[in-house]
Amino acid sequence: MIEIRARDASGRVTELNINGKKLTTPYLFPVIDPRKQILSIEEIEKLGFNGIITNSYIINQNRELRSRAMEEGIHSLLGFDGVIMTDSGSFQLYKYGGVDVSPMEILEFQENIGVDIGVILDIPTEPDVPREQAERELEETLRRARESIKARKKMLLSGTVQGSTYPELREKSARKMAELGFDLYPIGGVVPLMENYRFSDLVKIIIHSRKYLPHDKPVHLFGAGHPMLFALASALGCDLFDSAAYALYAREGRYITTSGTYRLERLRELPCSCAVCTSTTAEELKKLEKKDRDHFLAMHNLTVSIEEIRRVRQSIHDGSLWELVAERARAHPYLLEAVRVALSYGSLENLEPVTKKSAFFYTGSEALLRPEVRRHIKKLKRLKINKKLVLLPEVEKPYSKTYGMMSTEEYHICIASKVFGVIPLEIEEVYPLTQHEAPGGYDEAQINFMKKVVKEYASGFEKVYFHSSLEFLGLEGESFSDVENFKGKNDIEGKLIAIGDYYFGEGAGELLFSETRARISKTGRIREVYSGDRLVGVIRASDGSVVLNVEGVKRLLKLPFPSNRVVAHEDAVEFVSQGRSLFCGFVEEADMEIKPYQEVIVVDSQDKPIAAGRAMVSAEEMLSLKHGVAVRVRHRLG
Repeated sequence: MIEIRARDASGRVTELNINGKKLTTPYLFPVIDPRKQILSIEEIEKLGFNGIITNSYIINQNRELRSRAMEEGIHSLLGFDGVIMTDSGSFQLYKYGGVDVSPMEILEFQENIGVDIGVILDIPTEPDVPREQAERELEETLRRARESIKARKKMLLSGTVQGSTYPELREKSARKMAELGFDLYPIGGVVPLMENYRFSDLVKIIIHSRKYLPHDKPVHLFGAGHPMLFALASALGCDLFDSAAYALYAREGRYITTSGTYRLERLRELPCSCAVCTSTTAEELKKLEKKDRDHFLAMHNLTVSIEEIRRVRQSIHDGSLWELVAERARAHPYLLEAVRVALSYGSLENLEPVTKKSAFFYTGSEALLRPEVRRHIKKLKRLKINKKLVLLPEVEKPYSKTYGMMSTEEYHICIASKVFGVIPLEIEEVYPLTQHEAPGGYDEAQINFMKKVVKEYASGFEKVYFHSSLEFLGLEGESFSDVENFKGKNDIEGKLIAIGDYYFGEGAGELLFSETRARISKTGRIREVYSGDRLVGVIRASDGSVVLNVEGVKRLLKLPFPSNRVVAHEDAVEFVSQGRSLFCGFVEEADMEIKPYQEVIVVDSQDKPIAAGRAMVSAEEMLSLKHGVAVRVRHRLG
């Protein structure tokens, strides 16, 4: 059902195939009121929407609408040929405390009117209810889910994750729903949190729910319709959203932007350049009849919403989703707090790509918690360097070129970095250690971060030298001011071994690069590595990734199984050995440390190498997904 086209953070651009109709995620479903729609279907389609959501409970309760839906079908009733999803009455249950229909009746009704995606009638447990109530209502939701999944026929069915604000109940709900095999997984019961700006609680619920949901099914954040949330929710793994806000806010005279909502009566200007807003002024808009004014606001609200969805998708393609999240977080203090809470979860590193098209931007103290920083600090422990440590302040990148020096056989030269703590010159070219930008000077968060990381790293060395400008770090060692004292013969083999360990794991560098020779470019960078006349691998100029050739693969395979390997199903071995990509449905096993865009080896069940290439998704994703490329092959080896 789902095929990943691009990755960044835990977000993804995917293509969903739903009854022969395609949706590209992240995607926003406009909510359609079947009784009184503020925008026509034609206007909604013209904005670029090819999927909508409406309420089957409202249709079922209205005699005329029910009759027409049963006779004509939901697509004819609404005049829409695209994907139609229906809610089942859970919102009415939340709002009014009850509905006049049973779970099985509304499920059957959704089937009978030809809905593309139906939803079970779950119990929308509110935040902060007593745990006993949350447990009781979750058990009822799970009971209904089991009955619904047995009764459904052709319709795709959504199983909603509930559990109030209890993380362990959210995890239980997600596990149980996943076991039942639904087609989509909404995260429900979160509208009150969004209405009250409790974004930190919202991200906890998303993370704990997403943890146990399968990667091959889309995740829908129910009721999330404000564009200020799309970037963060997407970065945490949400694929689908729905918006009634565009219409509800319009009727209340509210004007949506990506940074918040304005009341029309307070606007002197229309801070938007969409086609709708450039056609009039704030004062002219205020003078319109209410019906016309509501229509105008709804058009603007929905336009800015789909623009933000497109912006999120583009940022995923560009590898700049966290930068967009940081930008949106400045719209409200509680949203920034939520970003910090989200980044405190180390589990986000599991799906974070190892390289990106865009540079890492330091946007504020929350950037120090990003998965790329956590990963770097963890990978530093792979380096086993028995030398004297020399710490230098940051200068223009690449650092080794500006200083005119590299690590030598005697000195391990590192940069004290305000973003990554410590950057050994041996690995400075590996993404994002050179490919990052930060403002000049130090803020308090950076100073505290540097003290912690640099001190911990320096503790592993018997002799430490640090530049006099770094005395604020409070290091034990010898201060100096003249860097010329540490220049010497460049330790090329030591650099290669460090790159190998950092990229592939401890011990990989020695296996790959001992007794090799390197070809150095005119810029002084290592480009190719040879053993005799056999090419071991290439150090890619753009991001420092190690692209292995046949000789390099042979050497790396000496690491214990399944290190850096993806095992192809026997039915795919011949296909892949011809240089074609390995698809997710044919992955038998994989090193669970593999991350998106990492260089990997494809082997058969006997650990015989058949290809080398780039993992397009993480190990856990390639084992879960049924469609899409797992490894894009660079070299065939079989």
